[in-house]
Amino acid sequence: MKLSHPKSMKHFAGPEVLLTGAFVLYAAFNLFSMAAMSISASVLLVAIFYNTRKKTQASAPGFWVELKRVVTQGPGRLFFRASVALTFALGISLAAAVFVPSLYEGNALHIQFLRTMSKVWYLFWPLLLVVGLKKLGDKNRKIVLQVWIVVSILLSATGVLQYFTGWPRPQPIPGNEPFFHTTLFLGHHLSVASILIFPFFALMDLAWKPARFLSRWITIPGIGLGLLALLGTYSRTLWVALPVGLLLWSFFNLPRKGAIAAAVLVIMGSGLALQHPQIYNRVHASMGIGDRQALWLANFQFFKDRPLTGTGWRQNEEASGYYLAARAQPGTPVFAGHAHSNLLDLLGGTGALGTVSWLAWWWVVFATLGQTRRRPGELKFPIGLLCAFIVFHINGFTQVNFWEGKVQHQLAWVIAWILFWASNQESGKSHES
Repeated sequence: MKLSHPKSMKHFAGPEVLLTGAFVLYAAFNLFSMAAMSISASVLLVAIFYNTRKKTQASAPGFWVELKRVVTQGPGRLFFRASVALTFALGISLAAAVFVPSLYEGNALHIQFLRTMSKVWYLFWPLLLVVGLKKLGDKNRKIVLQVWIVVSILLSATGVLQYFTGWPRPQPIPGNEPFFHTTLFLGHHLSVASILIFPFFALMDLAWKPARFLSRWITIPGIGLGLLALLGTYSRTLWVALPVGLLLWSFFNLPRKGAIAAAVLVIMGSGLALQHPQIYNRVHASMGIGDRQALWLANFQFFKDRPLTGTGWRQNEEASGYYLAARAQPGTPVFAGHAHSNLLDLLGGTGALGTVSWLAWWWVVFATLGQTRRRPGELKFPIGLLCAFIVFHINGFTQVNFWEGKVQHQLAWVIAWILFWASNQESGKSHES
Protein backbone atom coordinates (compact mmCIF):
# COMPACT_ATOMS: atom_id res chain seq x y z
CA MET A 1 0.00 0.00 0.00
CA LYS A 2 2.84 2.35 0.78
CA LEU A 3 4.26 1.81 -2.68
CA SER A 4 1.00 2.18 -4.59
CA HIS A 5 -0.06 5.43 -2.92
CA PRO A 6 2.75 7.62 -4.38
CA LYS A 7 2.27 5.95 -7.74
CA SER A 8 -1.43 6.76 -7.77
CA MET A 9 -0.75 10.34 -6.68
CA LYS A 10 1.76 10.75 -9.50
CA HIS A 11 -0.79 9.30 -11.91
CA PHE A 12 -3.29 12.02 -11.02
CA ALA A 13 -0.82 14.89 -10.64
CA GLY A 14 0.64 14.71 -14.15
CA PRO A 15 -2.55 15.42 -16.14
CA GLU A 16 -3.60 18.23 -13.76
CA VAL A 17 -0.20 19.91 -14.04
CA LEU A 18 -0.47 19.83 -17.83
CA LEU A 19 -4.06 21.08 -17.69
CA THR A 20 -3.08 23.89 -15.34
CA GLY A 21 -0.28 24.88 -17.70
CA ALA A 22 -2.70 24.94 -20.64
CA PHE A 23 -5.15 27.09 -18.67
CA VAL A 24 -2.32 29.45 -17.71
CA LEU A 25 -1.35 29.73 -21.38
CA TYR A 26 -4.92 30.53 -22.42
CA ALA A 27 -5.45 32.92 -19.52
CA ALA A 28 -2.43 34.92 -20.70
CA PHE A 29 -2.91 34.66 -24.45
CA ASN A 30 -6.62 35.51 -24.54
CA LEU A 31 -5.42 39.08 -23.91
CA PHE A 32 -3.00 39.07 -26.87
CA SER A 33 -3.53 38.68 -30.61
CA MET A 34 -6.12 36.55 -32.41
CA ALA A 35 -3.45 34.05 -33.45
CA ALA A 36 -2.26 33.63 -29.85
CA MET A 37 -5.85 33.13 -28.69
CA SER A 38 -6.56 30.45 -31.28
CA ILE A 39 -3.33 28.53 -30.66
CA SER A 40 -3.71 28.58 -26.87
CA ALA A 41 -7.39 27.56 -27.14
CA SER A 42 -6.37 24.55 -29.25
CA VAL A 43 -3.70 23.59 -26.72
CA LEU A 44 -6.21 23.89 -23.89
CA LEU A 45 -8.79 21.74 -25.70
CA VAL A 46 -6.19 18.99 -26.20
CA ALA A 47 -5.18 19.26 -22.52
CA ILE A 48 -8.80 18.89 -21.39
CA PHE A 49 -9.18 15.75 -23.54
CA TYR A 50 -5.88 14.37 -22.24
CA ASN A 51 -6.78 15.05 -18.62
CA THR A 52 -10.16 13.36 -18.83
CA ARG A 53 -8.67 10.38 -20.70
CA LYS A 54 -6.15 9.85 -17.89
CA LYS A 55 -8.88 10.24 -15.29
CA THR A 56 -10.97 7.64 -17.14
CA GLN A 57 -8.16 5.12 -16.74
CA ALA A 58 -8.47 5.71 -12.99
CA SER A 59 -12.21 4.90 -13.10
CA ALA A 60 -13.22 8.57 -13.08
CA PRO A 61 -15.77 10.00 -15.57
CA GLY A 62 -14.41 10.61 -19.06
CA PHE A 63 -14.64 13.71 -21.20
CA TRP A 64 -18.00 12.99 -22.80
CA VAL A 65 -19.53 12.02 -19.47
CA GLU A 66 -18.24 15.23 -17.89
CA LEU A 67 -19.46 17.33 -20.81
CA LYS A 68 -22.87 15.67 -20.68
CA ARG A 69 -23.13 16.57 -17.00
CA VAL A 70 -22.26 20.21 -17.72
CA VAL A 71 -24.82 20.60 -20.54
CA THR A 72 -27.66 18.65 -18.89
CA GLN A 73 -27.47 19.78 -15.27
CA GLY A 74 -27.79 23.10 -13.45
CA PRO A 75 -26.93 26.42 -15.11
CA GLY A 76 -24.95 24.76 -17.89
CA ARG A 77 -28.15 23.20 -19.21
CA LEU A 78 -29.90 26.57 -19.55
CA PHE A 79 -26.85 28.18 -21.15
CA PHE A 80 -26.50 25.27 -23.58
CA ARG A 81 -30.14 25.56 -24.60
CA ALA A 82 -29.81 29.33 -25.05
CA SER A 83 -26.73 28.82 -27.25
CA VAL A 84 -28.54 26.18 -29.33
CA ALA A 85 -31.51 28.51 -29.75
CA LEU A 86 -29.26 31.38 -30.85
CA THR A 87 -27.38 29.09 -33.24
CA PHE A 88 -30.69 27.92 -34.71
CA ALA A 89 -31.88 31.52 -35.20
CA LEU A 90 -28.61 32.49 -36.91
CA GLY A 91 -28.85 29.44 -39.17
CA ILE A 92 -32.47 30.24 -40.07
CA SER A 93 -31.50 33.78 -41.09
CA LEU A 94 -28.76 32.46 -43.39
CA ALA A 95 -30.96 29.69 -44.79
CA ALA A 96 -33.67 32.25 -45.59
CA ALA A 97 -31.08 34.36 -47.42
CA VAL A 98 -30.02 31.30 -49.44
CA PHE A 99 -33.45 29.93 -50.36
CA VAL A 100 -35.32 33.23 -50.54
CA PRO A 101 -32.59 35.57 -51.84
CA SER A 102 -32.99 39.32 -52.05
CA LEU A 103 -31.31 41.68 -54.46
CA TYR A 104 -29.71 44.78 -52.98
CA GLU A 105 -29.56 47.50 -55.58
CA GLY A 106 -29.50 44.73 -58.18
CA ASN A 107 -26.73 42.75 -56.45
CA ALA A 108 -27.09 39.28 -54.97
CA LEU A 109 -25.28 38.51 -51.73
CA HIS A 110 -22.39 36.03 -51.71
CA ILE A 111 -23.41 33.67 -48.92
CA GLN A 112 -21.02 31.06 -47.50
CA PHE A 113 -23.32 29.17 -45.17
CA LEU A 114 -20.94 26.67 -43.59
CA ARG A 115 -18.05 29.10 -43.25
CA THR A 116 -20.24 31.70 -41.57
CA MET A 117 -21.96 29.21 -39.27
CA SER A 118 -18.61 27.78 -38.15
CA LYS A 119 -18.20 30.85 -35.97
CA VAL A 120 -20.93 29.71 -33.57
CA TRP A 121 -18.40 27.47 -31.79
CA TYR A 122 -17.65 30.48 -29.57
CA LEU A 123 -21.13 30.11 -28.06
CA PHE A 124 -20.29 26.61 -26.80
CA TRP A 125 -16.63 27.10 -25.86
CA PRO A 126 -17.50 28.21 -22.27
CA LEU A 127 -19.07 24.79 -21.61
CA LEU A 128 -15.85 23.02 -22.59
CA LEU A 129 -13.88 25.39 -20.38
CA VAL A 130 -16.13 24.48 -17.45
CA VAL A 131 -15.24 20.81 -17.96
CA GLY A 132 -11.58 21.76 -17.60
CA LEU A 133 -12.10 24.10 -14.63
CA LYS A 134 -13.83 21.32 -12.73
CA LYS A 135 -10.67 19.21 -13.10
CA LEU A 136 -8.48 21.80 -11.39
CA GLY A 137 -8.00 22.16 -7.65
CA ASP A 138 -8.61 25.46 -5.85
CA LYS A 139 -4.90 26.23 -5.70
CA ASN A 140 -4.41 25.74 -9.44
CA ARG A 141 -7.51 27.76 -10.28
CA LYS A 142 -6.10 30.58 -8.18
CA ILE A 143 -2.82 30.38 -10.11
CA VAL A 144 -4.72 30.59 -13.41
CA LEU A 145 -6.61 33.69 -12.27
CA GLN A 146 -3.45 35.29 -10.93
CA VAL A 147 -1.75 34.84 -14.30
CA TRP A 148 -4.75 36.37 -16.09
CA ILE A 149 -4.70 39.40 -13.79
CA VAL A 150 -0.91 39.88 -13.77
CA VAL A 151 -0.71 39.65 -17.57
CA SER A 152 -3.50 42.24 -17.85
CA ILE A 153 -1.52 44.56 -15.55
CA LEU A 154 1.63 44.12 -17.63
CA LEU A 155 -0.33 44.80 -20.80
CA SER A 156 -1.91 47.87 -19.19
CA ALA A 157 1.57 49.19 -18.46
CA THR A 158 2.43 48.48 -22.10
CA GLY A 159 -0.69 50.39 -23.13
CA VAL A 160 0.39 53.46 -21.16
CA LEU A 161 3.81 53.27 -22.84
CA GLN A 162 2.12 52.80 -26.22
CA TYR A 163 0.07 55.96 -25.76
CA PHE A 164 3.28 58.01 -25.69
CA THR A 165 5.53 56.00 -28.03
CA GLY A 166 3.27 53.98 -30.33
CA TRP A 167 5.04 50.71 -29.55
CA PRO A 168 4.24 47.93 -30.37
CA ARG A 169 1.63 48.97 -32.96
CA PRO A 170 1.50 52.70 -33.66
CA GLN A 171 -1.98 54.02 -34.40
CA PRO A 172 -1.92 57.84 -34.22
CA ILE A 173 -4.90 59.57 -32.63
CA PRO A 174 -6.39 62.04 -35.14
CA GLY A 175 -6.31 65.51 -33.67
CA ASN A 176 -4.17 64.43 -30.72
CA GLU A 177 -0.78 64.03 -32.32
CA PRO A 178 1.85 62.94 -31.37
CA PHE A 179 0.01 60.47 -29.11
CA PHE A 180 -1.24 57.01 -30.07
CA HIS A 181 -4.26 54.79 -29.42
CA THR A 182 -3.84 52.01 -26.90
CA THR A 183 -4.16 48.95 -29.14
CA LEU A 184 -1.70 46.58 -27.40
CA PHE A 185 -1.24 43.48 -29.60
CA LEU A 186 -4.94 43.34 -30.52
CA GLY A 187 -4.63 45.62 -33.54
CA HIS A 188 -7.48 48.01 -32.75
CA HIS A 189 -8.27 50.36 -29.90
CA LEU A 190 -11.94 49.34 -29.74
CA SER A 191 -10.89 45.72 -29.19
CA VAL A 192 -8.91 46.82 -26.14
CA ALA A 193 -11.90 48.84 -24.92
CA SER A 194 -14.07 45.69 -24.96
CA ILE A 195 -11.51 43.16 -23.66
CA LEU A 196 -9.41 44.84 -21.00
CA ILE A 197 -12.53 45.86 -19.06
CA PHE A 198 -12.97 42.29 -17.81
CA PRO A 199 -9.64 41.79 -15.99
CA PHE A 200 -9.80 45.42 -14.86
CA PHE A 201 -13.12 45.03 -13.04
CA ALA A 202 -12.18 41.55 -11.86
CA LEU A 203 -9.10 43.09 -10.24
CA MET A 204 -11.31 45.75 -8.66
CA ASP A 205 -13.26 42.93 -6.98
CA LEU A 206 -10.35 40.68 -6.06
CA ALA A 207 -8.23 43.50 -4.63
CA TRP A 208 -10.79 44.03 -1.85
CA LYS A 209 -11.25 40.41 -0.83
CA PRO A 210 -10.47 39.67 2.84
CA ALA A 211 -8.08 36.88 1.83
CA ARG A 212 -5.04 38.00 -0.13
CA PHE A 213 -5.30 37.21 -3.82
CA LEU A 214 -2.27 39.26 -4.81
CA SER A 215 -0.19 41.75 -2.87
CA ARG A 216 -1.68 45.23 -2.58
CA TRP A 217 1.62 46.45 -4.00
CA ILE A 218 0.50 44.77 -7.23
CA THR A 219 -3.27 45.24 -7.22
CA ILE A 220 -3.49 48.95 -6.43
CA PRO A 221 -0.97 50.06 -9.10
CA GLY A 222 -2.59 47.50 -11.41
CA ILE A 223 -5.98 49.19 -11.07
CA GLY A 224 -4.41 52.55 -11.86
CA LEU A 225 -2.56 51.20 -14.90
CA GLY A 226 -5.71 49.46 -16.13
CA LEU A 227 -7.70 52.68 -15.87
CA LEU A 228 -5.06 54.66 -17.77
CA ALA A 229 -4.77 52.02 -20.48
CA LEU A 230 -8.55 51.96 -21.02
CA LEU A 231 -8.72 55.74 -21.18
CA GLY A 232 -5.83 55.64 -23.64
CA THR A 233 -7.94 53.73 -26.14
CA TYR A 234 -9.56 57.11 -26.87
CA SER A 235 -12.92 55.43 -27.39
CA ARG A 236 -15.56 58.08 -26.78
CA THR A 237 -18.19 55.51 -25.91
CA LEU A 238 -15.87 53.90 -23.37
CA TRP A 239 -15.27 57.30 -21.81
CA VAL A 240 -19.02 57.36 -21.11
CA ALA A 241 -19.34 53.70 -20.17
CA LEU A 242 -16.36 53.41 -17.82
CA PRO A 243 -17.59 55.99 -15.26
CA VAL A 244 -20.96 54.20 -15.28
CA GLY A 245 -19.22 50.91 -14.49
CA LEU A 246 -17.15 52.49 -11.72
CA LEU A 247 -20.23 54.06 -10.16
CA LEU A 248 -22.05 50.73 -10.20
CA TRP A 249 -19.06 48.95 -8.68
CA SER A 250 -18.87 51.55 -5.89
CA PHE A 251 -22.59 51.23 -5.20
CA PHE A 252 -22.41 47.42 -4.83
CA ASN A 253 -19.11 47.11 -2.97
CA LEU A 254 -18.61 50.14 -0.75
CA PRO A 255 -20.55 51.30 2.31
CA ARG A 256 -22.96 54.15 1.73
CA LYS A 257 -20.55 56.93 2.67
CA GLY A 258 -17.76 55.35 0.64
CA ALA A 259 -20.06 54.91 -2.37
CA ILE A 260 -21.15 58.55 -2.17
CA ALA A 261 -17.53 59.71 -1.92
CA ALA A 262 -16.57 57.50 -4.88
CA ALA A 263 -19.48 58.84 -6.92
CA VAL A 264 -18.41 62.42 -6.21
CA LEU A 265 -14.83 61.60 -7.23
CA VAL A 266 -15.93 59.90 -10.46
CA ILE A 267 -18.26 62.75 -11.43
CA MET A 268 -15.72 65.44 -10.55
CA GLY A 269 -12.95 63.56 -12.33
CA SER A 270 -15.07 63.18 -15.46
CA GLY A 271 -16.02 66.84 -15.38
CA LEU A 272 -12.42 67.98 -14.95
CA ALA A 273 -11.25 65.67 -17.75
CA LEU A 274 -13.78 67.24 -20.10
CA GLN A 275 -12.14 70.61 -19.51
CA HIS A 276 -8.97 69.38 -21.18
CA PRO A 277 -8.98 70.83 -24.75
CA GLN A 278 -7.95 67.60 -26.49
CA ILE A 279 -10.50 65.50 -24.62
CA TYR A 280 -13.20 68.12 -25.16
CA ASN A 281 -12.46 68.19 -28.90
CA ARG A 282 -12.47 64.39 -29.08
CA VAL A 283 -15.85 64.12 -27.34
CA HIS A 284 -17.45 66.77 -29.55
CA ALA A 285 -15.77 65.76 -32.81
CA SER A 286 -18.18 64.74 -35.56
CA MET A 287 -15.68 62.35 -37.19
CA GLY A 288 -17.24 58.95 -37.74
CA ILE A 289 -20.70 59.88 -36.49
CA GLY A 290 -22.24 60.46 -39.92
CA ASP A 291 -20.80 57.17 -41.23
CA ARG A 292 -22.25 55.27 -38.30
CA GLN A 293 -25.64 56.92 -38.65
CA ALA A 294 -25.76 55.88 -42.31
CA LEU A 295 -25.02 52.27 -41.34
CA TRP A 296 -27.67 52.38 -38.60
CA LEU A 297 -30.29 53.59 -41.06
CA ALA A 298 -29.24 50.99 -43.63
CA ASN A 299 -29.56 48.13 -41.15
CA PHE A 300 -32.89 49.38 -39.88
CA GLN A 301 -34.06 49.35 -43.49
CA PHE A 302 -32.84 45.75 -43.85
CA PHE A 303 -34.91 44.89 -40.78
CA LYS A 304 -38.00 46.55 -42.24
CA ASP A 305 -37.50 44.71 -45.54
CA ARG A 306 -37.20 41.30 -43.83
CA PRO A 307 -38.38 41.72 -40.24
CA LEU A 308 -38.22 38.06 -39.26
CA THR A 309 -34.79 36.98 -40.55
CA GLY A 310 -33.02 40.10 -41.86
CA THR A 311 -30.44 39.90 -44.65
CA GLY A 312 -28.83 36.81 -43.13
CA TRP A 313 -26.31 36.62 -40.30
CA ARG A 314 -23.19 38.67 -41.17
CA GLN A 315 -24.57 39.33 -44.68
CA ASN A 316 -25.61 42.86 -43.79
CA GLU A 317 -21.95 43.89 -44.15
CA GLU A 318 -22.01 43.20 -47.88
CA ALA A 319 -25.56 44.48 -48.27
CA SER A 320 -24.69 47.80 -46.63
CA GLY A 321 -22.00 48.40 -49.26
CA TYR A 322 -24.51 48.07 -52.08
CA TYR A 323 -27.17 50.05 -50.22
CA LEU A 324 -24.95 52.99 -49.29
CA ALA A 325 -23.10 53.12 -52.62
CA ALA A 326 -26.41 53.53 -54.45
CA ARG A 327 -27.23 56.56 -52.28
CA ALA A 328 -23.81 58.23 -52.24
CA GLN A 329 -22.61 60.96 -54.55
CA PRO A 330 -20.66 59.60 -57.54
CA GLY A 331 -16.98 59.17 -56.67
CA THR A 332 -17.63 59.48 -52.93
CA PRO A 333 -16.03 56.68 -50.88
CA VAL A 334 -18.52 54.56 -48.93
CA PHE A 335 -17.98 53.52 -45.31
CA ALA A 336 -19.60 50.08 -45.26
CA GLY A 337 -19.39 47.00 -43.06
CA HIS A 338 -21.14 45.86 -39.90
CA ALA A 339 -23.74 48.10 -38.31
CA HIS A 340 -21.47 49.58 -35.59
CA SER A 341 -24.19 48.71 -33.10
CA ASN A 342 -24.84 45.26 -31.66
CA LEU A 343 -28.60 45.63 -31.59
CA LEU A 344 -28.97 47.13 -35.07
CA ASP A 345 -26.50 44.62 -36.49
CA LEU A 346 -28.69 41.82 -35.17
CA LEU A 347 -31.90 43.44 -36.38
CA GLY A 348 -30.50 44.06 -39.85
CA GLY A 349 -28.68 40.76 -40.17
CA THR A 350 -30.88 38.28 -38.30
CA GLY A 351 -34.22 40.06 -37.88
CA ALA A 352 -36.51 39.69 -34.89
CA LEU A 353 -35.80 35.95 -34.58
CA GLY A 354 -32.06 36.39 -34.09
CA THR A 355 -32.38 39.52 -31.96
CA VAL A 356 -34.80 37.93 -29.49
CA SER A 357 -32.59 34.82 -29.27
CA TRP A 358 -29.54 36.98 -28.60
CA LEU A 359 -31.32 38.93 -25.88
CA ALA A 360 -32.48 35.65 -24.31
CA TRP A 361 -28.89 34.37 -24.41
CA TRP A 362 -27.73 37.41 -22.48
CA TRP A 363 -30.60 37.08 -20.04
CA VAL A 364 -29.31 33.59 -19.19
CA VAL A 365 -25.79 34.97 -18.66
CA PHE A 366 -27.01 37.72 -16.32
CA ALA A 367 -29.38 35.38 -14.47
CA THR A 368 -26.56 32.88 -13.90
CA LEU A 369 -24.27 35.67 -12.75
CA GLY A 370 -26.90 36.69 -10.22
CA GLN A 371 -26.96 33.15 -8.80
CA THR A 372 -23.24 33.20 -8.09
CA ARG A 373 -23.48 36.08 -5.61
CA ARG A 374 -25.04 33.78 -3.02
CA ARG A 375 -22.22 31.26 -3.14
CA PRO A 376 -19.39 31.75 -0.61
CA GLY A 377 -15.82 31.80 -1.89
CA GLU A 378 -12.85 34.06 -2.36
CA LEU A 379 -12.02 33.28 -6.00
CA LYS A 380 -15.08 35.12 -7.31
CA PHE A 381 -15.62 38.51 -8.91
CA PRO A 382 -19.34 38.60 -9.84
CA ILE A 383 -19.84 42.32 -9.17
CA GLY A 384 -16.79 43.12 -11.26
CA LEU A 385 -18.17 41.04 -14.13
CA LEU A 386 -21.59 42.67 -13.81
CA CYS A 387 -19.98 46.11 -14.17
CA ALA A 388 -17.78 44.90 -17.03
CA PHE A 389 -20.83 43.54 -18.88
CA ILE A 390 -22.65 46.86 -18.44
CA VAL A 391 -19.64 48.71 -19.87
CA PHE A 392 -19.41 46.11 -22.65
CA HIS A 393 -23.02 46.68 -23.70
CA ILE A 394 -22.73 50.46 -23.57
CA ASN A 395 -19.70 50.09 -25.85
CA GLY A 396 -21.94 47.96 -28.06
CA PHE A 397 -24.24 50.91 -28.73
CA THR A 398 -21.70 52.26 -31.25
CA GLN A 399 -19.69 49.18 -32.25
CA VAL A 400 -20.25 45.51 -32.98
CA ASN A 401 -18.07 44.11 -30.23
CA PHE A 402 -20.02 40.89 -29.66
CA TRP A 403 -19.16 39.11 -32.91
CA GLU A 404 -15.47 40.05 -32.90
CA GLY A 405 -13.45 36.84 -32.49
CA LYS A 406 -10.94 38.37 -30.08
CA VAL A 407 -13.72 39.65 -27.84
CA GLN A 408 -15.54 36.31 -28.04
CA HIS A 409 -12.53 34.56 -26.50
CA GLN A 410 -12.65 36.92 -23.53
CA LEU A 411 -16.42 36.56 -23.20
CA ALA A 412 -16.13 32.77 -23.27
CA TRP A 413 -13.43 32.94 -20.60
CA VAL A 414 -15.45 34.96 -18.10
CA ILE A 415 -18.74 33.19 -18.85
CA ALA A 416 -16.99 29.88 -18.14
CA TRP A 417 -16.08 31.13 -14.67
CA ILE A 418 -19.68 32.24 -14.09
CA LEU A 419 -21.00 28.80 -15.09
CA PHE A 420 -18.36 27.12 -12.93
CA TRP A 421 -19.27 29.17 -9.84
CA ALA A 422 -22.99 28.55 -10.39
CA SER A 423 -22.59 24.84 -11.11
CA ASN A 424 -20.54 24.40 -7.94
CA GLN A 425 -23.36 26.08 -6.05
CA GLU A 426 -25.86 23.67 -7.58
CA SER A 427 -23.57 20.72 -6.74
CA GLY A 428 -23.32 21.91 -3.18
CA LYS A 429 -27.11 22.12 -2.85
CA SER A 430 -27.63 18.64 -4.22
CA HIS A 431 -24.91 17.24 -1.99
CA GLU A 432 -26.48 18.80 1.10
CA SER A 433 -29.88 17.41 0.23
